[in-house]
Order: sequence, then structure tokens, then C-alpha cells
Amino acid sequence: MPKVKPDHAERKKAEIVEAAKRVCRKKPVYEVAMRDIVMESGMSQGGVYKYFANIDEVFVAILNQETLTLSIKEGVDAIFQSQSEPVEKLDQFLFIIGQHIVASLKEDGSIYYELVSLYSKDPARFETVKDQLNEVSNLQYLQKSFATFLVEQIETGTFKTTMHKEEVLTLIEVYMTGLIHHQNPISKTSDELTEKISKQISVLSSALQKLLVGE
Repeated sequence: MPKVKPDHAERKKAEIVEAAKRVCRKKPVYEVAMRDIVMESGMSQGGVYKYFANIDEVFVAILNQETLTLSIKEGVDAIFQSQSEPVEKLDQFLFIIGQHIVASLKEDGSIYYELVSLYSKDPARFETVKDQLNEVSNLQYLQKSFATFLVEQIETGTFKTTMHKEEVLTLIEVYMTGLIHHQNPISKTSDELTEKISKQISVLSSALQKLLVGE
């Protein structure tokens, strides 16, 4: 039997992952099963299982497409290194996060965020896949960097609030989660999606400025 060339295997894996993403756009990720992906891919069941043993392996492949990119890292590093006032840096962080959300929703809808939510709600299931995941994603890097910035400003007294820093971070996380999951990129044009996300990010920025700076 002839050996399968590596590039052929990678193409087949990519086809299966794209089929899985199409399925995830049609139904909630927690309802997606391997049989859905097999049907969507047009391959045989054996053909799909040859490359992915179960649904979690497919989901990991989707999540690993979100590996940290140089542009995101450079954007965040530039904010930390800039001489801007802290309140301006807050706005800059939210702007780059908003840009990333818009780009992600345009490309894959809310699939990535739904998968993150799926595993965060099931720690035991996450334990089975965590070693297969790339170390840092764009979203993780943005969230961690923004949290580091906010905590530093609160601890030094630059940002003043009666809330605990953990409560501030939770407030932002809840808002962002709601922002992402209440979008329907399929029913919106690119400009409409960008405008809506921008407005919601602006609302969050104004709220944080009032909460942390009193402006």
C-alpha cells in the first residue's frame, strides 16, 4: 500500500476542520457530533476518523488556528511601551481587542469563543485536551495583557475604584462574553458588524473610565 504523503494528510485534515467549522456555524458547538462532520465533509467515516479520533481532537484543531500572531503581540507591546496616559492606554487596549473580535467574527463567527466557553464550563473535559492546545492564543494574550495593565494601574493607585480588582476583571469578562455571543455575523455586513462592535467597545471604555478614573 503506498504511503500517504504528509502534505496530502495535512490537506485532508484542513478539509475536515473547515467542514467542522461549517457545522459549528449552523448549530451550537455543544450539539456538534462527529457524524455531523463526516456528513458535511463528504468523506467516509473511516476517512475522517483516520485523522481525528474524536470530536475533541477536531475542536483542538480549530482552537489551535488561533495561535498568537506577531501583529497582536507587537500591538500590545507598543501600548505598554508608549508614553500615553494610562486612560489613553486603556482605550488603546480596548480598541485592539475590539479589532480582534471583529476580525474573528468575520472569519469564523463566534466558533472560537463558543469553544473556549465549552471547555471553561467543563474542567474535566478541558483536562483531556489541554496538552494538545497551543500555549497562547491571540485572545488569551490580549486578555492577560489587558488584565496585567489594569491590575498594575489599580495597585499603584493610578486607577481608583471601590471594587476589588478581581471584580473589575470579572465585570469586563462578562461584558465581553455577552458582546461576542450576541452577535450574528452572518446577518450583518462587514461595516455593520464593525460599527456595532465599535459602539459596544466605546460603551465599555466610557464605563471603565467612570469606574476607574472618574471621567
